[in-house]
Amino acid sequence: MTAQAPFAAVLAAALALLLLQGCASAPKPPTRGIADERPMQTLRDEPFAQSERFLDADAVLAANRIGLPAVRVADGAAAEGISAAQAALVANRAARATCAGLARHFVIDPQVPELAIELVVTSIRPTSAAAAGASALLGVFVPGPFRLPAGLGGLAADAAVRRDGEPVMVLHWAEGADAITEDAKISPIGDAYQLADGFADDVVAALVDPRGDDAPDRPRLDAATREANSALCLARFGRASVAGRGVSILLPLAPEAIDAGAPDDSGLPAAAEPEDRVDRAEADNGGQ
Repeated sequence: MTAQAPFAAVLAAALALLLLQGCASAPKPPTRGIADERPMQTLRDEPFAQSERFLDADAVLAANRIGLPAVRVADGAAAEGISAAQAALVANRAARATCAGLARHFVIDPQVPELAIELVVTSIRPTSAAAAGASALLGVFVPGPFRLPAGLGGLAADAAVRRDGEPVMVLHWAEGADAITEDAKISPIGDAYQLADGFADDVVAALVDPRGDDAPDRPRLDAATREANSALCLARFGRASVAGRGVSILLPLAPEAIDAGAPDDSGLPAAAEPEDRVDRAEADNGGQ
């Protein structure tokens, strides 16, 4: 037995109870990124994960063409210590993952889509770089996935999918990081960047499998169409460094070190501003 083994065993046992409570609470956004009065179904209502959704499954299943996701960061969403560029990187990660997931099942048509997709990041709670660094150091001695349940970040975001301006899916989503599934990254957006994938997964699931377990998923497209779709996603949202992502499995690299974000000039037409007929109707009626 090496000298490190007793220390690792004692440390792992001492922190076991802490890890059981190693989930950060879901962040509360200062305001909704997407307002809608349709009835929402609660999907998750836990201290660390909250989501609710409106979904018109028939309208979703009737569509075959989607536009590239339009994404933005809401005013006041980024906490102190998070720059606009870092917040944009989180938002782009969410849009990229959404685009990639839907590219397997929908034809992407930036010009004449049947479904327009809007994503809004509403809250980014920062990750403590000091706690993440300490977790990475202790991970050398503690076998298996390990992270101190302190200084965990979080992400909140909204999504809307519209057909002819009318919402067919609205999602309000918030989740705090936990010490098991999110790796320690030395960056204030380390957790939010990883959680963006979870948000995208829920958006994709709503459109690919709107009826849940009661019906089969939407079929995958042929290889040529999937390849063309992937090229559009790549041109709009870029790609994280493959080598950097591999290294980040072993080292707590910041997202900024491996992901340049969206290309400065994608060569694609800008996504049209989505219409919100509910908000417009309320404005016409004096907000009543």
